Amino acid sequence: MVFRSAVSFLLLAACATGFSQAPAQPANGPRVFHDQSLGITYFYPQRFTPVKLAPARLETGQNCAHSSLSGSFSTPIGTSAFVISNIGKVCPNVFQAAAKDLDAFTREQVTRDLKGYGVPKVERDGIHYTVDGRPASIAIASVKHPATNDPNSILPPKVTYAAKACMLAEIPNRHSKQSVAEQVRHIVCFDFTTAEKDLLPEMLAFTVQFDGSGPEPLVPGGILH
Repeated sequence: MVFRSAVSFLLLAACATGFSQAPAQPANGPRVFHDQSLGITYFYPQRFTPVKLAPARLETGQNCAHSSLSGSFSTPIGTSAFVISNIGKVCPNVFQAAAKDLDAFTREQVTRDLKGYGVPKVERDGIHYTVDGRPASIAIASVKHPATNDPNSILPPKVTYAAKACMLAEIPNRHSKQSVAEQVRHIVCFDFTTAEKDLLPEMLAFTVQFDGSGPEPLVPGGILH
């Protein structure tokens, strides 16, 4: 069973015609998006234009990962984009693999997302941390696109950078006899792609807030140094 990659999500974002409208966005502050179904609020930089996405589907037609929000912005170097999605139990193989080992899951998925461009290089292996007590992991990879066949070109091969961060939507009980996959219902994932490596820290500086808790960074800056 093949999980739809973040690249497919970004293609959907490019083709989407409807923009999600978050109410009363601050003029200079971050954009705000609340996912009522999961009880999570996301804060992200103003420069990203939000796009409403359709659910991603497997070849079987099942809804495997529901993509709730995407955003992107472009510079002369290229387009930077993110996708927020959640994985439910409709696809048990994908869900159990992620719940069992988030580090391995994020590493596998971020490299798979880049294989269409060439041979991926893992920049940061799956790094385990927590967000509001919820287990989380992030992996970062890059791929150098094949050089152009134009003998007159002096441009270096383009590089695409990608990061994938996933977290459990619920806090599992470590003392429970049930497995993590049995205790949680959703896994929330963030996919990022950019051609500008220096933009990755800004993209990973999103803030998330679970209902009833205070805001926390999606990825604590210290774990990436």
